[in-house]
Amino acid sequence: MSRLLVWLFVFLTIITPSVDAQSVFPEADWEVATPDSHGMDAAGLEKARAWLEAHNSKSGTVIRHGRIVAEWYFGDANRNTKFAAYSTSKSLSSMATGLAIADGKLSLDHTVGKSLPDASPESKRSITVKQLLSMTSGVHNNSEINMREDLFSYALKTAEMDHEPGTKWDYNNTGLALLSPVFHKATGKQIDEVLKERVFSPIGMTSDDWTWEHREGFALPYSGCHTTARSLGRIGLMVLHHGEWNGKQIVPASWLKESISASQDLNPSYGYLWWNNSTGKWPKVPKDAYAALGKWDNNIFIAPSLDLVVIRQSDLAPAKGHQIAEYYQLVCDAVKKP
Repeated sequence: MSRLLVWLFVFLTIITPSVDAQSVFPEADWEVATPDSHGMDAAGLEKARAWLEAHNSKSGTVIRHGRIVAEWYFGDANRNTKFAAYSTSKSLSSMATGLAIADGKLSLDHTVGKSLPDASPESKRSITVKQLLSMTSGVHNNSEINMREDLFSYALKTAEMDHEPGTKWDYNNTGLALLSPVFHKATGKQIDEVLKERVFSPIGMTSDDWTWEHREGFALPYSGCHTTARSLGRIGLMVLHHGEWNGKQIVPASWLKESISASQDLNPSYGYLWWNNSTGKWPKVPKDAYAALGKWDNNIFIAPSLDLVVIRQSDLAPAKGHQIAEYYQLVCDAVKKP
């Protein structure tokens, strides 16, 4: 082998993410395995189950090497029960945006005004897609926007600008609401329509597995998805594998990498509608972990270095003393050390 080929082999080995040789993708149904068969401690997972039960949870799922190694349901919930994903929907909207960008129909510097020239006040028209995705739009954060039937009209025409775009990080559903009409104008499709065609169906989510809320003819980009624990697991597994599903690239790997990285300097724990652990947000789990986080901790947690996807769902407010990082830590601690 020539020196050049040797160098190329070493270079590709360094830059190509490793995938555990044991990893699989589910077909119509998941493979269910014992914790021990995939390097996890059953007693440790029992601690995670007990934590869930004590904290108003309705479901918990642990996926290792593409197999369900633990799955719990509480109360009247079961594997077919759909729960509101709340702000975990944001991370799905990010995927749809990445697909539109890959198709050349949107760009990060695409402005609200380019799609919606009647946005008011005028300064709102200069907000970019990047600023919408990174929560730096500057739009006034109306905490009651989801109660409004006219929420998109309000976000577009009535909501004031509190800050110059890009100057302040503010977790803000009012600003993000603008993404849906911008997306529709640019692509001719709704966010959930693109997700169904390009993501959900290809990874095995059927029409019985999910629904998405609409208001004023637009899909809610910040809190619209209702789905099952196993469907969230499919999404998490696809993202864990850099957007690939059983040999097919579903979402561009480069987009997902950018989405989970810091999108701005104001809050480096936040990417494009994804949260990351770069600043130790979850102090006792791997630094490479990242998550889609929704109200009442309806979450997808991913720890690549442990080949783990962890799901938690509930339609109940968290119990007193609830710290979701404790659940993640218990699951991560259940991974047996080599």
